[in-house]
Amino acid sequence: MKHLAIMEALKEKIAAQAFPDGKLPSEAALCMRFRAARETVRRALRELVRQGLVTTRNGVGTFVTRRGTRMSGLLGLLIPDFSKAAYFTQLKGELERMARRAGYRLVFEAVEPCSPRETARAVRHKARALAVQRIEGVIFRPFLFSTHAGKSNREVLRIFQNAEVPVVVIDADIAEPGESRTCDLVAVNNVTAGRSIAAHLLERGYRRPAYYYVPPPGRKSDANWCNRLFGLAGELALRGAASGVKTLTGTPDLPAFRKMLAGRDRPDVIVCANDETALRLIDAVRSLGLSVPRDIAVVGFDDIPMAATVDPPLTTIRQPTGEIARTALRALFARIRYPNAEPREINVSARLVARAST
Repeated sequence: MKHLAIMEALKEKIAAQAFPDGKLPSEAALCMRFRAARETVRRALRELVRQGLVTTRNGVGTFVTRRGTRMSGLLGLLIPDFSKAAYFTQLKGELERMARRAGYRLVFEAVEPCSPRETARAVRHKARALAVQRIEGVIFRPFLFSTHAGKSNREVLRIFQNAEVPVVVIDADIAEPGESRTCDLVAVNNVTAGRSIAAHLLERGYRRPAYYYVPPPGRKSDANWCNRLFGLAGELALRGAASGVKTLTGTPDLPAFRKMLAGRDRPDVIVCANDETALRLIDAVRSLGLSVPRDIAVVGFDDIPMAATVDPPLTTIRQPTGEIARTALRALFARIRYPNAEPREINVSARLVARAST
């Protein structure tokens, strides 16, 4: 019997908690059970040690580690902000489908909208709830809408690290500029996406752009939204096409916002932080008797299903939810298997989809 087959058989036993005292049978007993040479058994055990599932104590025996006791076929998903937004609903569905195909079940934890302080407290509570469920790893979308978001996210990471639960972060980074990375990141490059929007707008002849975002009440802008604006404004400036990008916020039904849309000095194109904001903006433009894109062009971000069916169809950046889910799960499985590997940043390509709204 090959050592990998022995290793997998022992992993199944560990996952089923078949060693109540946490101690594996002796090498001699394993040789008899699997009808294998001692060196073959030792190679299997060394692989389990490398994966962090067992530890060998000289002269005492081989024991299941804390990480090994967590083998359960369960993975966690924690999304504090916008868990009900169309993009994250799509992403959750892809993660569930792919996890199921790999033989895992996804345990999803979300946080209902509330104040930043209450949200931070709820996120920590959800993280602890996941950590006690014998999950093998967690996919975590950081909490962004707070001046204390960085502190809250690091506290969540510590909860999982103390429980020896591997974490892969998706969509947004936790590490500050210049800070050492402590977990894997899978995300699109928002700056590059903003630059591709700028290139498209210049090709279509737009010269007076604005950037529009609507943060939750009492909260600041999303870091991803800021990076998209940075890429958009930077590329336009490099090409000498704009003295700056006007930023807009607030809901489209506000009198000042409607006055801006109806005014002669309105932007010729408004780039929105996400598709859902763009769809609401198109409705607001129409309610004023204006047309998209004749009077104001509109760009979104995410490429949710409605983006292709709205009238006019929405130009947007496509976030490849399938590729993000697949990459995040692969990174998490690698992190579970090799817990001491160097943390990685993995960028997933996001392309612009040009439609009639520009």
